Amino acid sequence: MHHRIAVTNYPLYCIVQTICGESNDVVKNVIYVGPPHGVDPHSWMPSIEQIRELQSVDLIVCNGAGAAFATWVDKVTLPEDRLCKTTDAIKLEEFVIVKDYQLVHSHGPEGEHSHSWVVPQSWLSPTIARKQAKLCMDRMVEFYGQSKSFDDGFAEVKNKLDGLEAACEFIKNSDRDFTVACSTPDILYLTRAIGLGDRYLQWTESRPESDAEKELDAMRARAVKENPDAPQSESLFLWSGKVVESLSGFANQQWKSVVEVDLIAAPNEDGDLDPEGYFERMASNLERIRVATQ
Repeated sequence: MHHRIAVTNYPLYCIVQTICGESNDVVKNVIYVGPPHGVDPHSWMPSIEQIRELQSVDLIVCNGAGAAFATWVDKVTLPEDRLCKTTDAIKLEEFVIVKDYQLVHSHGPEGEHSHSWVVPQSWLSPTIARKQAKLCMDRMVEFYGQSKSFDDGFAEVKNKLDGLEAACEFIKNSDRDFTVACSTPDILYLTRAIGLGDRYLQWTESRPESDAEKELDAMRARAVKENPDAPQSESLFLWSGKVVESLSGFANQQWKSVVEVDLIAAPNEDGDLDPEGYFERMASNLERIRVATQ
């Protein structure tokens, strides 16, 4: 037994590291094997050295089947009995599935194409993240045995998620009736958590404003078709992670309130692996949205 855990996802790294604590008497090292800041997590691959390291640890924590953020996991040889696929904790109806997701690949021959897609950013819902954290805790106890360090760390995770869930409930219970549009479906776990619906565009790349306007009209037409009582326009616009700069001015003209949402897909620019990172960045997301909806 090596007393090491590898995690392929930054939010899950923060959760596992918090469960382990700073001076854990069981797990000596939690290793982050995931994309660095600024790298497309859909195309990132670990190095040969990192794969060898993964093959030697006790547990490998990943998002898992159905919402695989690390698609490379299925392409390398890893010990199946050491994989902790945290989306196993999510019920089928809790997954966010987009039927017409448009992908533009900068690699490979496929180019732009559309297909059904399971949104991977489940950690943007504190309620879903809690279920994933519980599965991590269970697997760690199963592998290493019960530990006061684990119990204390898991209590801290639950306390932090309590705060995030309370922030979601505050927005959800706001007296104002808000409709939100998202630049991509990547943040639908978050919009569902705060009760603001599923209207989304697919603005991942630059395009002429005339095209953006047509896409916006089509999104609104779909929303009204699905619910004739739905508002014709939105009160708030959320940029999913990356702002498409060429459309920033257009968005500011279309919506009174525009908020950038951090997808928390990787460590910050300085590469700091502070386990507080996920919780603090989620709290900042919710605070920006709270201010915009007041």
